[in-house]
Amino acid sequence: MVTGIRTGPLEMFLEAFPVSTGVVALGKLGDKTQIATVAHAARYHDLLQVVAGTTPGMMLADVPAVFVGETNAKKVSVKLVHGIAAGILAVLSLLTLLNVDKLI
Repeated sequence: MVTGIRTGPLEMFLEAFPVSTGVVALGKLGDKTQIATVAHAARYHDLLQVVAGTTPGMMLADVPAVFVGETNAKKVSVKLVHGIAAGILAVLSLLTLLNVDKLI
């Protein structure tokens, strides 16, 4: 599957789904949406309703990003996207290390 040879929709699903799930799960650890979800769980004391409510909320936030990524994947090389992402991460890391609270 990881070889880049895709023979059908099932193989594509079996490659994209677990990788996307893992990447998003790791990326969301400790972010503000997770903190908001913890606050909702503490307030409402109903795990099922909190999960049922936050899941579509995250999907509403993520679906446009997936469409933008799909559209731009045909126009922009992955290497360029990785370079831009690395540059943004480097700048944010530097600003954090320098303890910069305001840019102006």
